[in-house]
Amino acid sequence: MSEPWRRLPALSLKQIQYFVTLAQLRHFTETANQMAISQPALSSALRQIESVLGGKLFHRTAQAVTLTEQGEAILPHAKGLLNVAHAAFADMRQVMAEGGDGSLRIGLIPSACALMFPLAAARLPQQFPGLRVEFQDHTNDGLLQALAEGALDAGIGVLDGELPDSLEVTPLLDDALVAVVNRQDQLATEAVLCWQQLAHRDIALFARGNVSRQVNGLAQSQLPGLKPRYTTDYVETLHGLVRSGLAIAILPRLYTAHLCDPQLKVVALHEPVLSRTLALMWAKGLSRSTRIDEGRALLRSTIIEQLNSQPS
Repeated sequence: MSEPWRRLPALSLKQIQYFVTLAQLRHFTETANQMAISQPALSSALRQIESVLGGKLFHRTAQAVTLTEQGEAILPHAKGLLNVAHAAFADMRQVMAEGGDGSLRIGLIPSACALMFPLAAARLPQQFPGLRVEFQDHTNDGLLQALAEGALDAGIGVLDGELPDSLEVTPLLDDALVAVVNRQDQLATEAVLCWQQLAHRDIALFARGNVSRQVNGLAQSQLPGLKPRYTTDYVETLHGLVRSGLAIAILPRLYTAHLCDPQLKVVALHEPVLSRTLALMWAKGLSRSTRIDEGRALLRSTIIEQLNSQPS
């Protein structure tokens, strides 16, 4: 933390809130009504922000309000500042009312639950009984955005494409894609399948995300006979299609960690081996308290310990 007496810019959190709200609503009247101020006061506050920051943030015409290039660039930082402030105020109110050390906000994509529960989730309150631990489900895109904007203290997600420069990343696990087949299918007798064996079979995939992009990319570049037939948002629907004998599902192995269905078999895929990388991520320089930093460090060490103890 920097020295508390270090001089701050002559801006209030309320003014930052005006900027973020207008950037989202793109309408002065609606923003003024939402923030319960007059339009002249809103305009004056925005002029002060532009003066302090040294640049124009909005283009305003009779038809529309749009962000300038500089406005677009600073918007994530402004959102992050507000999210950290909201979390800090919530922690202070909690400490005043109940005691304790505040809250550690952890975001997860659904398949990462196998890395978090039960060991890491149980160890955090044992080590830090005064720290309230919150778990939030996110899509991977939503997780990355929430981390970059300071709405989460840590998150476990997939390294997919370009990550925001503001994130610190600890890779945890390469999670290989596998096939889930009906045990009555002739392919269920195989210990390992090559992708060529799936050509001209009906394939079921998640509708969005890293897996869909990898499989469709493989089909376009190497296996034109590999054509996904079904896409869905939920793993149970994938399993249902396989149980019904309608498709073979392709998904990351972590999704099958607790699969105990006698009708289904998980088979490794190779030639090529496709995988995704799961990582623990947090915003660089975001330190709301020493206890939260310690909780995040324990989370990291516990997950790595758990992964190292598993048979390879």
